[in-house]
Amino acid sequence: MFRIAICDDEQIIGSQIENILLDYSERTSLEIDIIVFSSGEELYKYMESSHTFDLIYLDIEMECMNGLEVGKKIRNTMKNHKTDIVYISGKDGYDRQLFDVQPLHFIPKPIDPNKVIEDLRLAMTRADKLGGIFAYKKGNESHKVPIKDIIYFESLGRETRIVTVKGEDIFYGVMQNIFEIVRKYQFIKIHRSYIVNYNHISIFRYEEVIMSNQIILPISQAKRKEIKDIQLSIEQEE
Repeated sequence: MFRIAICDDEQIIGSQIENILLDYSERTSLEIDIIVFSSGEELYKYMESSHTFDLIYLDIEMECMNGLEVGKKIRNTMKNHKTDIVYISGKDGYDRQLFDVQPLHFIPKPIDPNKVIEDLRLAMTRADKLGGIFAYKKGNESHKVPIKDIIYFESLGRETRIVTVKGEDIFYGVMQNIFEIVRKYQFIKIHRSYIVNYNHISIFRYEEVIMSNQIILPISQAKRKEIKDIQLSIEQEE
């Protein structure tokens, strides 16, 4: 689970960022947990109570404890250099002041949804939360494969073929169960017999995909519109 804080004293902005993230999470099956704060003091007190976040969207211009002060306390007082901070502001000219906090990025107002998602994905990549391991069993043996190395799964009746950048293997597995495990890593079910890693698709066509290993896999007729929508959704956020 990737934990995110949004801190902005403008409720409309906080809600806007939350909705952008929740919508993206729903469309891509990413597992995220979001808490929204309306002041810097509220966020800092929450973190003082041993609560941590992977990413914080933090407004700079807030009353009392502003975003710069909160960031410095997180870095210097709490000695937390792991949490990524994305600053939000309606003004420019904070470059030098932001240097000590070492933010991941700066997003100007009005908010661009694409920038919000770009920073989410960058933070998740830095935290290695878009990676992961897929595990399966063969007899008494347990096998583990990095998610990023998997090209696709193919149903062979009661068995499943897993094809990776290093080769392939066959194990007993149910495709729907496999899909529930890997869908959050941008795997797509293009056919009842195929689950593919979106990041290993070299060419999209209406009726088929060409994978990074040059294998051509069919998109079932019933799935074509859905797959096209997923493709457009993901590419709009990249």
